[in-house]
Amino acid sequence: YNGVTVRRFSLKKIKKLKVKKGIFKVGMLSRIEDYKGQLNMIYSFSKLSDKEKKKFKVFFIGDGNPTFIKKINNIIRLNNLTRYFRIINYLKIDSYTILNNFDITVSLTKDFEGFGYSVAESLFVKTPVISTNVGGTKEILNDKVADIVKPNDSMGVVKSLRDFLLRKNKLKNKARRGRKRIIKYFNSEKMSNEFLRNFELIK
Repeated sequence: YNGVTVRRFSLKKIKKLKVKKGIFKVGMLSRIEDYKGQLNMIYSFSKLSDKEKKKFKVFFIGDGNPTFIKKINNIIRLNNLTRYFRIINYLKIDSYTILNNFDITVSLTKDFEGFGYSVAESLFVKTPVISTNVGGTKEILNDKVADIVKPNDSMGVVKSLRDFLLRKNKLKNKARRGRKRIIKYFNSEKMSNEFLRNFELIK
């Protein structure tokens, strides 16, 4: 893995992610595929009360199979959730800026994840994270820096979203600790030096 590049990032607001005042932006920045967990996000969201739903807008940002995206759109429509979800296939904007525009980043990968750039970069920009603890994210996340849920655990996601509405600062404080963890252990310079050291040991 290359790690997270520690650098300045833009604080500009993205027009396509604009919402009404008082609504929180929940984002999933990843390929739109079954194993990435977008369907679980929809099912989880459907379990919120109508009052709770009105507090959120969910964005799926990423490329994906057109057939699967069509399936997702149909499920959103059948569950009367169209007003709460928006699918954006591509944004020509760097990921740091996108993640900084979210109020919460959600990653619900079911079984495999590489390094988990979206959650690592999200913590770097201090955006709170709700994530499954699979694959490479096990190295990055713990319950001190993010809300951890099991794969396909809809009620775990519901609990975290409700908790955010009641205690926003709790998850925001986790993100602040997460930024420190990313800078200390998972920045690209440190990780490249570790790779170099290991290669020298092999020689």
